[in-house]
Amino acid sequence: MLLPGLALAGESKILSMSGTVEARQTREGQWVPASENMEIAEGGAVRTGADGGAVLLMPNKTKVWMKEGSSLELEQRQTLASRLALVFGRIKVRVPHLMRKEKFEVRTPAAVCAVRGTEFTMNTTEDGQMDLQVLFGEVKLKFMVPPEKGRSEFNIPQGQGLTLEEKGKATKPVLLTAAREREALENWNPGLKQEDRGRELRQKENDRAQVKEFARATASAENTVKNFLNVVKESDLEAGRTLTDVHGNLVRVDQRMIRPDANTIQFMNLVKRPTYADYAQAANGFKYNGGAVSERLDLAQMSMGFNKALPQRIEEWPSFFGSNDVDPTYASFLLANRTNAGNIFFVAEGYRYDAVRDELVDNLSVFAPNRTIAANDANDRHTMITGVLDDDGATGVNEAQEMLNAIARLQIRDTDIVGGADFSDGETTLEYRNGLGSFVNFSGVDTTDVRWGMVADETATTGKNYDYNIEGDNAPLFQYRADPYVIGNDLTGTNANSGIIWYAREDYVINNGGGVRTVDSLTNSSKDPFTLLKDTAVQTVVYVKKSNSSDLASLDNNANAYLDVDNGATGDYFGAKNIDVVFIPDLFVAGVQRMLPAITNLGD
Repeated sequence: MLLPGLALAGESKILSMSGTVEARQTREGQWVPASENMEIAEGGAVRTGADGGAVLLMPNKTKVWMKEGSSLELEQRQTLASRLALVFGRIKVRVPHLMRKEKFEVRTPAAVCAVRGTEFTMNTTEDGQMDLQVLFGEVKLKFMVPPEKGRSEFNIPQGQGLTLEEKGKATKPVLLTAAREREALENWNPGLKQEDRGRELRQKENDRAQVKEFARATASAENTVKNFLNVVKESDLEAGRTLTDVHGNLVRVDQRMIRPDANTIQFMNLVKRPTYADYAQAANGFKYNGGAVSERLDLAQMSMGFNKALPQRIEEWPSFFGSNDVDPTYASFLLANRTNAGNIFFVAEGYRYDAVRDELVDNLSVFAPNRTIAANDANDRHTMITGVLDDDGATGVNEAQEMLNAIARLQIRDTDIVGGADFSDGETTLEYRNGLGSFVNFSGVDTTDVRWGMVADETATTGKNYDYNIEGDNAPLFQYRADPYVIGNDLTGTNANSGIIWYAREDYVINNGGGVRTVDSLTNSSKDPFTLLKDTAVQTVVYVKKSNSSDLASLDNNANAYLDVDNGATGDYFGAKNIDVVFIPDLFVAGVQRMLPAITNLGD
């Protein structure tokens, strides 16, 4: 402990090899055929034949690639000090970031190279000729035989190299040529054919060219952007794509970003399917009880209102939002199945602006606009509203659409809780503002059925939600989740609408063919980011399920929570319905490409 630099570290080992490779375990030991995972102790050595190649892994995670006809000795191997000796041949070394006092050196017959977190190649002969190429980081080189003229020490940065033709002869670093840099950057793993060594490098160069082309196109589009900003359109931005969803249905997604009034931004994601096939329940997923549907239309809509009118010109938005007296008044996130415009199944989440907390909150105040809920209040929990909106055809007004618009604008209230109560004891007190500006009851339309709920209060043993996904380095990107909500925040059991409903969702990251993406398909893709996004979408299938127990105490673990979700034929709370929305990032991409100059200074 007092002398950590003298303590021995773990052994080095041969990570992989091909052809003729031999190893010597000690300085005086005999050369024997090497094998993968063979450990090489301090003083040992490795050499490759004319057809050989090897990769060594040092205790500090340094990797050393040996070309054919090379000999390398492990002169010193201690916790804070390591030194290799390249007797002859060619190696590539990749050194991770070292600790503050740690040293790593490579010695040749002519010089000693000290490195700190870098990558370089080294070629040397037994009589002292050498060639060093620094790819990343910096190498400090010191000649063992000082030249008669010139310097004996150099700090060689990345992108430069040094060639010594003879011991004692003056030389200096020079920039690497493109050919030498390419050769050094190639894949040096043993056993590869020459055409395979440069494949990864060629792909990186292609990616780099695509990025440069994108940057050029973005810059040249600036004048187009300015012209676009000066035109008032029905939609500020539009985008769309046709693809196949995870159930094999042909899908057309259309997106709009509009301003329905001077104070509001609204984003709409419309999903149209000529046919919607019935599908079986996924393992660990949820049961769809609705059957096949023709001409299906689903909607995802986000709305946000502000206390000031928005500028017409988008380029003025940065200074507008930078003003301290501009606050949001509300935000809503709404999902709906609008296949039948007069009978709409929906799920919505709302946020109201709390001036005291200076933030948007999604608690009980969503249904009690005059209530202020403190951050530590039991009612400061997430809420949602769901149901079926129906048009009775009696007034000449599509009441289903009128109610949906009111929910999107959070023009709703529950008169049970305005007076200070913490729950609603029935659905008859839930109201919305109609087209005439008056608050009327949802239940005024006979077949309309709407409920609101607050997410269950989870403890260490009760009120658990359900969550399922597969983990791993290359796991499929999907998740099944269901959260219990207390209807009207009421578990008294004294009225008809008390109890639990399950807000259940299946989420998938898919490609345009409907295949579920994996982690590797995104992180290891050779496509540029915008091309990759054009072949990626998120599909969310939403259900509102009945509870088998309406007992939070029974929800004591993940498995029991899943068992409480009623997936039976009559398990859907609002009949055999679901909402199936496919989100695409295309509108975001279009916004970045078109509005980048205008939002550069938007900041937080």
